[in-house]
Amino acid sequence: MKVAIPIFLNRISPRLDCARKLLILEVEKDRLVNKRELDISQWPPDEKVIYLNKMGISQLICGGIRLEDRSGLHRFGIQVASPLYGEVETIIKEYLNGKLNVPCHRGRQRKESRRRCI
Repeated sequence: MKVAIPIFLNRISPRLDCARKLLILEVEKDRLVNKRELDISQWPPDEKVIYLNKMGISQLICGGIRLEDRSGLHRFGIQVASPLYGEVETIIKEYLNGKLNVPCHRGRQRKESRRRCI
């Protein structure tokens, strides 16, 4: 499985659409097989989701994400863990150990206001 993490220095980037670097993890059975950094500064913000799909990304771990990007990722079947913040190495360890704590957030206001986790 391929996991993408937009990064800024040694932390998760606050927003996917503004990220200039992406960390790609290849994971097999909760074990990190390969890790590489990719310069995505030339990717147009509105096309990042398309590029992630073409790369075969299965999951995105990120800070903030635009609603249209979240919708596009969902259409491509890419799981999203957001909003997450912190040092990349800490997040990777938590992910591999199955202890990644994805906060709940409120969705769009609906008649029935309920919390949901993604």
